[in-house]
Amino acid sequence: MKKTLTLTLIVLLSVAIGYSQTFSTGQTLKPKKWSLGVEPGIIINGDSEFILFGHAGYGLKKGIDLGLKVGFLNDYDEYIGGDVEFGIGRYLSVMGGAHHFGNFGLDGNILATYPIRSDVRITSGFDLDINFIDKYDDKGEKDGKDTQFIGWIPISLEVGLKKNMAFIFEASINVTDAGYHFIGGGLNFYI
Repeated sequence: MKKTLTLTLIVLLSVAIGYSQTFSTGQTLKPKKWSLGVEPGIIINGDSEFILFGHAGYGLKKGIDLGLKVGFLNDYDEYIGGDVEFGIGRYLSVMGGAHHFGNFGLDGNILATYPIRSDVRITSGFDLDINFIDKYDDKGEKDGKDTQFIGWIPISLEVGLKKNMAFIFEASINVTDAGYHFIGGGLNFYI
């Protein structure tokens, strides 16, 4: 009963809240396995803004998983996105997807995981967003789109707390003129 109640609470929190930069490792989920996570974080872009993310993943088949990301920054800015991740070997993956966070964008990243112990892993790589920003003329009317490239170096540490539960701490360091830094951490459940 306690396990069912905990699982129900996790699912409700994940649906009601949101996702982040990566909150992932260089490994894909096993087929027909789920991951659900919740992560509070801070976006640092001159100011520090609190954001709450939820994460869901599903192992589609060996070496391929799907991810859904939803997040809330404030009353006006919401993040929603999805991706597909392909495993390249045991500890390396590439990911592609799309998101909407004020503007539509495409996502891509490559991640490598280094297992420190069986229950502790460090992950890093490169994360790239291509955002299509609405452009406006002098009258305030839409006048096409600008393209913006934002790159990050994500660094995360996953620590297994129980067999199907881990704490993930992550930082995404912006390496481009546009964008922001991100620091967050939360729980991830593997079902």
